[in-house]
Amino acid sequence: MAEMVQGGETMIPTLAGRIQTRLLLFVLLGIPLTALFSWLWLPLYWDLIFSFLLTVLATVTGFGLLMDVVYIGLQKLRWDRDWPFAYQFFFSIVEFAVVLWAARAGLIPWLPADALAGTEGLIMASSHFATVFIPSFLALLGPISVFFIRWRFKAGQLGKL
Repeated sequence: MAEMVQGGETMIPTLAGRIQTRLLLFVLLGIPLTALFSWLWLPLYWDLIFSFLLTVLATVTGFGLLMDVVYIGLQKLRWDRDWPFAYQFFFSIVEFAVVLWAARAGLIPWLPADALAGTEGLIMASSHFATVFIPSFLALLGPISVFFIRWRFKAGQLGKL
């Protein structure tokens, strides 16, 4: 069976569904958690850290949106045409690592390489990523699946709930 169907609806996430879900998590969790992290990391200069880390997070999100096209292509090669959460977990870390590497190499002009160079920048960026990624991933596994019960059956598209 090429597609899992329930009531005539596909259960396989579409590109539009992946994009909508990623942007929803960015807005509802990414921005507030970045603000909180910035304030806790260095309260006196939280606004500077917030704008920098939000730029890093937006870059990772943008790269992830581009990679979603690749993921949809890879998903079609799988026998069940699904993308397991373990893959999503792994590739989210890969997305962050690629952006971090490119920024430290000076390949991303809007992210200053010197801010991410050295141990302190690496620790701050990695801690921030973990602070945002873990709750976002858990929200995807739990509350989104519970509160938006039809989300999976509508191909991950939030507008069709």
